[in-house]
Amino acid sequence: MSRAADASISGRFAVAGLGMSPQGRSLGIPALELRKIALENALTDSGLARSDIDGYIGTSSEMFEDIRYLGLSPRFAWTMQSGGATASWSVLNAVGAILTGQADVVACTYGAAPTSGGVVRVDGSRGGFGTYSYGYPAMYGMVGAGMAHALHARRHMHKYGTTSEHLGAVAVAQRAHASLRPDAQGFGQPFTLNDHQNSRMVVDPFRLLDCCRDTDGGVCVIVTSIERARDLRSTPAVVLGVGTGHNIRNWWTGDVYDMHDDIAPAKATAFGQAGIDLDDIDVAALYDPFSISVIMQLEAYGFCGPGEGGPFVTAGNTMLDGAIPTNTGGGQLSGFYATGFTALSEGLRQIRGEAGPTQIPNAEIALVSGHGGNGGIQNTWAHATLILGADR
Repeated sequence: MSRAADASISGRFAVAGLGMSPQGRSLGIPALELRKIALENALTDSGLARSDIDGYIGTSSEMFEDIRYLGLSPRFAWTMQSGGATASWSVLNAVGAILTGQADVVACTYGAAPTSGGVVRVDGSRGGFGTYSYGYPAMYGMVGAGMAHALHARRHMHKYGTTSEHLGAVAVAQRAHASLRPDAQGFGQPFTLNDHQNSRMVVDPFRLLDCCRDTDGGVCVIVTSIERARDLRSTPAVVLGVGTGHNIRNWWTGDVYDMHDDIAPAKATAFGQAGIDLDDIDVAALYDPFSISVIMQLEAYGFCGPGEGGPFVTAGNTMLDGAIPTNTGGGQLSGFYATGFTALSEGLRQIRGEAGPTQIPNAEIALVSGHGGNGGIQNTWAHATLILGADR
């Protein structure tokens, strides 16, 4: 299919249902049940019945139990995994399935309970340790997402003079948003830059408040044609464009640490399909495992120049009344951790006018990003750009 033909997906498909389970730490609810709660809430939101779901995309390694437990009888059910890019990728794959006649209504689910069970840690808590390694550097002691992303941060600091205070500005801004949102882990708990600077070092240069934290929860989105979505109960969020990139490309040239992701092709494809420019974006929901991720993505998408991300955030440009309101639910740093479904759900809420006290007035176009997975070596992340629009 030519690139011109690809653009024809714009405006033809929509997210017609959004369902979420409780989000939090140590909920004590199994992951499978969290996905069931999310599905049921998405069905209620859309007004669809279980029998209407004829395609299923799971993002969990456990998903082969899902369709039986969830009471579904789809024409296909598969699992997919691209780390934090999976949420936007699942929407893209749902669109592809509908476009090729494999289904009419596709449910895409996420559900995990990393803080309810698992191993007993040294502090007595239970849970997992996230992704342990990224390829062969684990043989030499380089483990964990924090250590990998710290290389992005240190490179950015060396190249542009970015400071710990700039990282802290990201964390403070997102906590300010979360403190207003009852559904966020940081609700009612704002903190200051001084609090950030006094939080303990985790992996240089990341302090504790630069890092996201695991939470339990489930999310389900239902994708269908725009025509069908308009006949349903909920407000459709139109899929305007989707694009992808992979940072393995920059590994071969030695630029992998300079690029948080290979965002340029993802942006070009998604923005090209949507027929929009950067100035058309009303709100951004960026994947944020660590504070540096927001700074580098703001630069890569063009909201500010290379090396200007830290001062851009410090100046208040990502606040609710800023140039580009960003991660208005607190993101993964202060909202909740549902990998790419955190950003996806916030983008949907903003477009549907359901973001409560952090709703951006007249938000019509949202930028959602996803980041994760790797090419067998640290920092070779996949990236997804999803553009959502209000149905006007």
